[in-house]
Amino acid sequence: MSATYSTPKFMLSLAKLAKENRVSNKEVKAKKAAKAQRVKDIHRQHKIATQMDKELTKLEKIAAKEETKQAKIQAKEDAKQAKIQAKEAKILAKAEAKEAKILAKAEEKEAAKQAKIEAKEAAKLAKIEAKEAAKLAKAEEKAAAKLAKAEEKAEEKAAAKQAKIQAKEDAKQAKLDEYSNSVYVKEAAKQAKAEAKAEAKAEAKAQAKAQAKLAKKAKSEERTDIIRTICENLGQPSNAADVSVEVTA
Repeated sequence: MSATYSTPKFMLSLAKLAKENRVSNKEVKAKKAAKAQRVKDIHRQHKIATQMDKELTKLEKIAAKEETKQAKIQAKEDAKQAKIQAKEAKILAKAEAKEAKILAKAEEKEAAKQAKIEAKEAAKLAKIEAKEAAKLAKAEEKAAAKLAKAEEKAEEKAAAKQAKIQAKEDAKQAKLDEYSNSVYVKEAAKQAKAEAKAEAKAEAKAQAKAQAKLAKKAKSEERTDIIRTICENLGQPSNAADVSVEVTA
């Protein structure tokens, strides 16, 4: 009795897959060589990178050393510069202090000079003012004397007029006394008395007006004298004809 064997389906599939993926010995060697080359290249690149890292570290150390050296040089230079600047600042401060001292001394001297000039001017002005005050007092005294004289003259004139009026009144009164028993005379006396009173009133008014006029004239002359004195002191023309003064009563 003979036995029949059949190949399983999965074996057939594996065989088919192995056939499809079958690689020749040459290709395998080529792949291995390529892989070895890649490994070799990686090792070479790693070696180069290590060498470059060493060189970089060495350069960094050199740069750090150079930087430290440069920093020391710069610090030394800065210290030197600072010392020079401090010395220059000290010299400048000394020069400025000296200049300020000279300036203060000059200002003090100028202030003293100015104070002396001002004191001299003040004394001169005080002297002028005293002189002006004396002249003004003299002018006022003169004007007052003139006014008093004018008033005295006016009073004398008024007294003479009053005496004349009184004499006239006495004469009228005497005449009236002679005819005191007559009614007509009494009426005449009354009329005469009224007239005399009116005349006396008018005379008194005229006298007061004359006195006011004289007082106004005296005051005008006083002001003219004062203005003339001031004009003379100021160096202006002192002619009374050139001075116009208006006095308001």
